[in-house]
Amino acid sequence: MRQVSSKWLLVLPALVLAAKAWATPPLGFVLNQILASGFAADGISEHMQINKNPDGTVTPWQLVLQVQGDTDYYSQHLVLAAGGYSGWHSHPGVLVGAVTSGQIDFYDANCRKRTIGAGQVFTEGDDVHAISNTGIIDADLYISYLVKHGSPRRRDESAPACAVDTGIP
Repeated sequence: MRQVSSKWLLVLPALVLAAKAWATPPLGFVLNQILASGFAADGISEHMQINKNPDGTVTPWQLVLQVQGDTDYYSQHLVLAAGGYSGWHSHPGVLVGAVTSGQIDFYDANCRKRTIGAGQVFTEGDDVHAISNTGIIDADLYISYLVKHGSPRRRDESAPACAVDTGIP
C-alpha cells in the first residue's frame, strides 16, 4: 500500500482555500432579509389563459408553470447600496425580481449588460450572472425564488474572463 506524503496533507487545504477565493462574494448588501419561505412536495403545476381585459377588449395572456420534484420557495427583500454588487453566482432554479427604487445592471455569463430600473422585473437562473448598482441611490429589490428542494438559493461562482470589464470581481 502506498503512503500519502505529508506534503499533500498541507497542500490540499491550501487548494480548498484557493478554490473558495475564486468565488466572488457580494459587496454592499444593506438589507438581505427572507420574508417568507415554503415547500411544495412533488412540484408545482399551473396553467392559465386569460383573454379578456377588464374593459372587455381581448388581449391573450398565458402562464405555464411546471416544476417537477420537491421545490423550495423563498421571498426576499434586498437592498443593494450604490457601488455594490452581487458577485458572480447562479441559482438552482428560477428567481423573479422587481426593482422598486433605484436601478441595477444585470450581467449575463458573456458580460452583456441590461439595466433594470424601478418598476421593472427581471429573472435569473442556472447560468452564471451578476448584478451591480452603479447608480447614486440604493437599489431596492423584492425577489421570489423557486429552487430545487434542499439546495441553497444562491451558488457562488467564479467570475467569467470578461468580468474585468464589468467592475465586478
